[in-house]
This record gives sequence, C-alpha cells and structure tokens, in this order.
Amino acid sequence: MKGFTVGIVHTSFALVEMLNTLIKKEMEDAQIVNIVDDTTLSYVRENGVDAILTRRMWTYFLAAEQAGANVILNACSSVGETVDVARKLTSIPILKIDEPMAEKAVALGQRISVLATVPTTIGPTCRLLELKAQEAGVDLQLEPQVCEGAFDLLLAGRVEEHDRMVTKTVMDAAKNSQVIVFAQASMSKLAERLAPTIDIPLLSSPRLAVERLAEYRQKIQ
Repeated sequence: MKGFTVGIVHTSFALVEMLNTLIKKEMEDAQIVNIVDDTTLSYVRENGVDAILTRRMWTYFLAAEQAGANVILNACSSVGETVDVARKLTSIPILKIDEPMAEKAVALGQRISVLATVPTTIGPTCRLLELKAQEAGVDLQLEPQVCEGAFDLLLAGRVEEHDRMVTKTVMDAAKNSQVIVFAQASMSKLAERLAPTIDIPLLSSPRLAVERLAEYRQKIQ
C-alpha cells in the first residue's frame, strides 16, 4: 500500500468503526488495516496474558506489518503488555492505545483514579501509569476501581444501566482524585459526556492515541 498505513489489532469489533473514523478525520488519506480476533478477550479473562497469548498477538502484529503498515496500534488495554515483547520482534513502531493517555495523566496529577468495567484492564493500565510516572519522576497515588457487572450489562444490551453504574463511579471518584482515567477505549463515548460535568480531567485513550499516530506520520514523511 502507498502512503501512510495504520495497522490496528483488535480483540473485539467494538472499536473498529470508531477508531477508523477518528483516524480518517485526523489523516484523510491514511490507509487502515484492521485485524480482529474477538476470542482474545475471553481468553485473557480466563488465562491472563500468558506466553500463548503473547505469541498470538505477535502473529497479528506481524500480519499488520506484512500488510504494509507503517505503524501498528494495539487497540486493547488488557493485552497491552504483549506489545513489550512484540516491539523487539517487529521493524515498525507499535503503539499501545493507552500510552499517550497515561503520559498525559501523570503530567496532570498524582492522585489518579483508574476506572474499568473489565477487571483484566486494571492491572496493565496501572502498571503503565506507574512506568510513565517513573519515567517522568512523579510519585503516584493510584485508586483502581472496577465497575463490577457493568461490562456484562453492556454485552446484554443494557446500555443505560451500564452508563448509570459508570457515571456513579465517576462522580464518587471525582471527589478525591486529581485525574480520572478510563482504562478501556470502549468507555470513551461516556467519557465525552461526563467530562464536562466534573471539575477534574477525565481521560480516555482513543483520540489521544490517534493524535500520536499522526505524529508518527509526520516523522515518517
């Protein structure tokens, strides 16, 4: 493929349309290669990020590279740590979707609430925040919170109940935090709605990640 090509590796179909739209708005002529394995997240929930999953993810990253990608976006926070291995095995950059968000969060405050609806995203997101804080020389106080049951409500199509549960958690977290981070890109639409209603920053990953992809493009061209 000619021009600038972004390869996106997904663990569900939930973000395909949203990320493709954001990328096209930021870079109209960008080509996109989507690779989706919607069994991955259920595997992580049962087995964690093990050697088998890491090999699977590297296969997808390699496929994106072979399809002509100039840069790869890993779209799932739960499997983000597989990128640390894959970066040593590919010749193009791989971006974790929540890396730019983590960097911005630690620049904005030390007391950070990390909210998720899937338990598997909390650990990787907190470890990423701690790494970025260490790189920036910042001490963090993290408050991880899982909205138990919210993800199952979403899968069942009970969106309003899901949103009410997450909203309550956000409002409670805003009382004692300097920054709130949504650990999952799938929560970004709700973040846009809730951010104006609280007095502290509420960050989600997709838009910040796409802005970083545009920076990669400038370096390449």
